[in-house]
Amino acid sequence: MNGDWLLIFVKAPSPGEVKTRLLPILSAEDACQLYRCLALDTLNAARALRGVHAVLAYAANSRFPDCSWLGEEVTTVLQQGDELGARLVHAFRWAFARTARHVVVVGSDAPDISTPWLRLAFQELSRVDVVVGPSTDGGYHLIGLNRPHPKLLTDMPWSTDRLLAQTLQRIRRLGLTVRCLEPISDLDTPKDVQRYLATLDGRRVRTHTARYLTRDSTAVRQDARVVAGSSA
Repeated sequence: MNGDWLLIFVKAPSPGEVKTRLLPILSAEDACQLYRCLALDTLNAARALRGVHAVLAYAANSRFPDCSWLGEEVTTVLQQGDELGARLVHAFRWAFARTARHVVVVGSDAPDISTPWLRLAFQELSRVDVVVGPSTDGGYHLIGLNRPHPKLLTDMPWSTDRLLAQTLQRIRRLGLTVRCLEPISDLDTPKDVQRYLATLDGRRVRTHTARYLTRDSTAVRQDARVVAGSSA
């Protein structure tokens, strides 16, 4: 299939392996449910893109060998590689080998991933070599390419606040052009939850994530406030 491809990185929602920094305010099972909500919201944002082929790049395990836990029919490819950089390199090569023109890879655990944000990534790829969707903590949620560039994804400081800066430095060193989208926030820590719930005040947000976190918002807010305050 020619054209624009969106690969959504998703991993098996095993207790104790997803959203672990939220365990002070959520049980391990609740953290898994929250991760499922975030993945579904990302998938819904992707499906609203016209002319884009969406695929889940899935990191499976024995308990969750496929994506049936999402309750959705989705085209899936298994992630391959021992660390994130290798998995990203494989994902890009896999899509380009299937004659994709523009390939965007996005994570699945940020509540502010939206259809317009994703659409802009593909629009910018008609003008530049690389598109990056930063996170507010110094990393990034999204990277888009017009052809494979393994050197952009090799030996990088994954899961650190240095990732975006070093990626932009690598892009310049390789002589590539780049466009950075508007940064969006993670939902990884109690402070993130506190901030996110504050953004929902007075708004009718109908996402899975918003509904899940506001089902018992008083308790979640209080726990998030206490934990975030103790870590400040």
